[in-house]
Amino acid sequence: MKSSSRSKSIAIVSAVIFVLGLLSLNVNQLGLAPIFVIVIAFFTMLVHGFLHFSGRNNGDVFEAYQDSQKTKAEALESSFNNRK
Repeated sequence: MKSSSRSKSIAIVSAVIFVLGLLSLNVNQLGLAPIFVIVIAFFTMLVHGFLHFSGRNNGDVFEAYQDSQKTKAEALESSFNNRK
């Protein structure tokens, strides 16, 4: 079985939705809806693309945030322990 990356899949789908949003912006009949779709799809694509290229393939943004906070807390703790 081929293992697929969830972050990569989400980034690709977001890119497709982003392009569709840009195309629907030319219709000029849908109001502000395409702009909201474009903004949400762009930032989703950006976040999940970054997660994929940084090696986090499961697509869990909150887990990445928790790991970064844990690393930050450990760095602060070791900094305070070295001063004593």
